[in-house]
Amino acid sequence: GSSGINAEYGITNNLRGLSMGKLFIVHPGGNHIYCCKECKTPIAAKKDFIDRCKTLMDGQGFLFSAGFNVKENHVSDRIMAAVEEDTSIVRYLSCLKCKAYMGWRYEYCENKEHRYREGNYLLFPANLCPGK
Repeated sequence: GSSGINAEYGITNNLRGLSMGKLFIVHPGGNHIYCCKECKTPIAAKKDFIDRCKTLMDGQGFLFSAGFNVKENHVSDRIMAAVEEDTSIVRYLSCLKCKAYMGWRYEYCENKEHRYREGNYLLFPANLCPGK
């Protein structure tokens, strides 16, 4: 649903980031995680990996079923015409701690073959590093 509650982890995926004026960082659990390359904040877990996706403007991205410690920014139409002949509505993501660009979350995909991406997180490997 749109509430962002993930029953498996018992946390919100789209964290607001502040609790009583203090930054609240969540660890996704597990030994294999991806962190923000800039500040090492946990962003995704390998166990949530779905697929590799190519985009014309941003190169290759990794699709995850969950994202952590990201701020969901404005909604935008994104035309993927040159690669996939698809128009998608996405919400851009930034690191909760340092505000670095991470990728986007798919809100809607016009192409029926890409509807499995809806609600999932496309993160760019160039902005991630392995973490613990």
